[in-house]
This record gives sequence, C-alpha cells and structure tokens, in this order.
Amino acid sequence: MLNNLTTPHEYPGKLFVVEGIDGSGKTTQLALLAKWLSAAGHPVFVTEWNSSALVKAATKTGKKKNSLTPMTFSLLHATDFADRLLYNIIPPLKAGMIVLADRYT
Repeated sequence: MLNNLTTPHEYPGKLFVVEGIDGSGKTTQLALLAKWLSAAGHPVFVTEWNSSALVKAATKTGKKKNSLTPMTFSLLHATDFADRLLYNIIPPLKAGMIVLADRYT
C-alpha cells in the first residue's frame, strides 16, 4: 500500500496534496496557491475532501443527526475519495493540469 503512495503516476500533470487537521488553514493555503499558479499561467484544478456529489448530502445529514457509525463514516469517505479520484483527480492529471488536493490519503 505504501508503495502506491510513493510511486510516481504516469500522467503529465502534477498532484500537490495538503493534509492536516480541521481548521489548520489547508483550504486557505490551497486557494492562495491556486490563485498564484493560475496568475502564472498554469492550469489548476482544486479538489476538496468530502466534496463528491455522491456522498456530500449523506455525510452532512448524518453528521447533523449524529447518526453515522464509525464504519458508515469510513465508507462514505472511501466512496468520496474513489469518486473524486476517478472524476476530479485523474482526468485533470491526464490533461497536464496541476491538481491541488485538500486531503488525499
């Protein structure tokens, strides 16, 4: 598994990931970086944790009602990541874009 995280991908784009706890400024820093890279003429795509349309509403409702078990929460996050990887991360990388990910692993 670790090998999958350290082996370079074969796509022409670049993937930059920011990990950290809630409220640490990840989203703010990535927004600033995206603005700077775009101003320099680089094509940029930003993706955020828990932003997949497949699970966003379910996660929000479950959190609000305090009805998510640890297993359900983990499965929702795994689904979110799989959807974002297939539709929001790999296609821009294939297109040669810079992908900025607010959480990844």
